[in-house]
Amino acid sequence: MRKHLRHLLIIAVSLLAFAWVANVGLTFIDEGKTPPSSAFPGVPGPAVVKGTSKECGSGGCWREMVIEAGSPQVATELINQMNLSQERCSVRNLLTLSRICTGSRYAANELRVFLRYDY
Repeated sequence: MRKHLRHLLIIAVSLLAFAWVANVGLTFIDEGKTPPSSAFPGVPGPAVVKGTSKECGSGGCWREMVIEAGSPQVATELINQMNLSQERCSVRNLLTLSRICTGSRYAANELRVFLRYDY
């Protein structure tokens, strides 16, 4: 009986390990994957969000939110309130070995906040 339970345990652990390796492998293959929009930081009022989009380039894909800023001073205030003065990344997800990075840049009276996966 103990031998039978040991075999079942070995099979279960092997299947879990295989599923985890397959999940991590698929995460690295899917270059077009982006974090969900819900991962964007909250936008303080009365700032106006003009829209969100998915962008792709040679370094992969990312999600971008455009906020109407008006002036560099307003953009700086928003950046400070949203804690985006420098790019920051979340704790690594053990299931996928990825983390979500958030950053911003200001240009042409617009504050652009981006989300991307980091592996």
